[in-house]
Amino acid sequence: MDLGETIEDSYNIYAFQRFVFVKLDVQSSEKPKARSGHRVVCDERNLYSYGGFNPNIEANDPDMRNNLSWTDSRPLFKELWKFNFATRRWKRLPCQEIMPNELASNAVVLQGVFLLIHGGTGVPFGENRNNNVYICNVNNGEMHVIPANGDYPMPQYGQAVVCHGPYLYTVGGTTGLEYTCDIHRFDMRSQMWESVYICSGGDQCEPKGRYRHELAFDGKILYVLGGGTGFEAFGFMEIPAFDTSQRKWMTVRAQGDKGKHYPEARRCHGLVQYTDENTGATLVVISGGYNGTHVFRDIWRLDLSVLQWRCLLPCMLPQPTYFHSTTLTPAGQMFTFGGIVQHGNEVKRTDEVHSIWLTIPKLSEICWEALNFYCPNLKNKTSEDLIAMGIPLNFVRRFEYES
Repeated sequence: MDLGETIEDSYNIYAFQRFVFVKLDVQSSEKPKARSGHRVVCDERNLYSYGGFNPNIEANDPDMRNNLSWTDSRPLFKELWKFNFATRRWKRLPCQEIMPNELASNAVVLQGVFLLIHGGTGVPFGENRNNNVYICNVNNGEMHVIPANGDYPMPQYGQAVVCHGPYLYTVGGTTGLEYTCDIHRFDMRSQMWESVYICSGGDQCEPKGRYRHELAFDGKILYVLGGGTGFEAFGFMEIPAFDTSQRKWMTVRAQGDKGKHYPEARRCHGLVQYTDENTGATLVVISGGYNGTHVFRDIWRLDLSVLQWRCLLPCMLPQPTYFHSTTLTPAGQMFTFGGIVQHGNEVKRTDEVHSIWLTIPKLSEICWEALNFYCPNLKNKTSEDLIAMGIPLNFVRRFEYES
């Protein structure tokens, strides 16, 4: 085998097959059950899945007997899982005893090695809700609520959050009966909540209340993409936008693909955001979702610099999916896990992991994937062995070794 030719072939494949989903083969016997309403985030090494919901798993399911939290949390998953990209192995982190009971439709972000978790609901949905901020170290599973003061947001679920500097912004959500598009922010230095904007109907640009929307952020403007209520879903032609410096809502008009095509209105979709290294543009990719009658599998990209939508056909999710969660590695590889999928007239939850490259990877990433493909036993070697083989330390560190 000529490794140079293999790498060249791999590069041509990536250039041609960008926007093609690949199902990942899980290499561990332990793995999370099919679920929806969970949240995933990732770094360059691991995907982390928090919470979720599945009412169709039996109480005596043999695979759940070792999950001591299942009896109390069922049909919610009181779980934080880690999926290592290099080994393709799942591992459950030991933090169940200190996790909150509101485990569906939370908002989760990853800051370094810390998960920040806000909001969420238990079952029946809306009956128990949370407005705390929890922090969890993904290296060891240590988790606690952050003590806070100030003007808290009301306990809700289905809100969306972004981090900017020391602030965690939260937008919208529902109590199960009422829907808002209020904005609060949490200062992680002072541990104080602040009301940034409370929608009262005084400004015609205030958006309708919603949940299970997603946020894009360019460093100044928050863009609220989609979402809805139990009875309607919101579209993507006119986008509610909030100027965080002026604390003012506005409505911006996006440009359609080929001038007239836009994503259909939806909620419960996935979203990732990245920066194009060539142009510096901030790009947002949405996938799947649901409008109350139709489940989507299409993929759309929005260029925030010009507010231009583009449908990424022929790229589509493997099947129509909603209440899934998506995340993006620093290198530009998007992962999707779980959700409610539709096969013909059958609707069920899934435990599958799929990935897709949104950019052409760097040559080092292509080499790393080729090396793992042609040398599948690398994951069984020690870090010392891998370094001795000449593999760079930053890639060796992508392997997770059992303690």
